[in-house]
Amino acid sequence: MRRISNLAGMLMIISSVTHVLQLKVYPLEHHVIGAAAFGIIYFFIGFFLLRRNRLAFWMGAILPSIGGILGVYRFLWLHPNPFTIFHVAIDLVVVPICIYNLKGKRS
Repeated sequence: MRRISNLAGMLMIISSVTHVLQLKVYPLEHHVIGAAAFGIIYFFIGFFLLRRNRLAFWMGAILPSIGGILGVYRFLWLHPNPFTIFHVAIDLVVVPICIYNLKGKRS
């Protein structure tokens, strides 16, 4: 279970970097700034997922779910781009891993 948690943590850190990188790639608009803000939060979630922090599993289940929904909205109506597809794909991996870890720690 540790390797799968490490995968979630590394994916969140990679996602955090690419979220913030959008500030250099795209014009400064509200959805780009919002994505970068999510990236900063994702870095801390990823860091604490690597440490197997229980709160990080909760945040890793909740915030990427919200980010994924916002990413789909952004892609469909605001700014279709490859970053968004990449980020939603990561969210689709990280969220189930975090939920799995939360369910496994009930005992």
